[in-house]
Amino acid sequence: MDPGTGLTILGSAIGGAKIIERILGPTADYIGSGLSEWTAKRVQNTAYIFQKASEKLGKKIDEPGSVPPRVLKEILSEGSYCDDALVAEYFGGVLASSRTCESRDDRAASYLKLTSELSTYQIRFHYVSCFTCRMLFKGSGLRPSFADDLEKMWIFLPDSYLGIVMDFTEEEPIDNIFQHCFLGLERHGLMFFSHYGTVEHINKFNKRLGWCEVSEGGVCLKPASFGIEYWLWAVGLGAFNRSNFLDNDLEMPSLPNISIPETAKKLVDEG
Repeated sequence: MDPGTGLTILGSAIGGAKIIERILGPTADYIGSGLSEWTAKRVQNTAYIFQKASEKLGKKIDEPGSVPPRVLKEILSEGSYCDDALVAEYFGGVLASSRTCESRDDRAASYLKLTSELSTYQIRFHYVSCFTCRMLFKGSGLRPSFADDLEKMWIFLPDSYLGIVMDFTEEEPIDNIFQHCFLGLERHGLMFFSHYGTVEHINKFNKRLGWCEVSEGGVCLKPASFGIEYWLWAVGLGAFNRSNFLDNDLEMPSLPNISIPETAKKLVDEG
């Protein structure tokens, strides 16, 4: 293989072009020599996404399938500029989920566009919120594809919890960032928020809604069906329906460098 080809350049950063070819299938032919003009950082970022996709596929990488060209386009044009580990995990997860035997199934392209539109903060908040919902309601029998069941999935994330999962520094404007996350995730239909603030403010509204009391400030939220579906695609489980989100036997991968404490709280039918 010509050392100047895109596959060779990208393959050298991931340990071999064969891994990329196995993930992409025939779509690997779309990777041209234009990568020779990329910076080393763009190559490294893209290789990391393919590495994460390979990890999420596991043995499935040897099964028949390919990645639609529109999906590869988003990885090369948007993912190559992504240097945040969690956002790259999302790109890699959607890439892994996109592998299909149906040539016109390019749903993943829309999820990659969404990933490129969300900020690093919004993606992190989305990930930890969905992971927490899964942690709290796993095996409950609730079906996230039904509005009535989603209404029973309101949870409370305490400020102390958010401080851990969001990993803020002292220089970051935390309140402004939270407002950015709430407004952005709700605008994209990924999550619903009720109220946020001090413990007095939270309990005032909780009492009015018939929800349990809390002991510190934080935020009350519930996942949206689309938010759960997007989360499944982002962790490499796009083949599963959102109705499977709370199944006991569905293996949910946790992402590195994020510690999820068990101090979040259900708000409905508790206490």
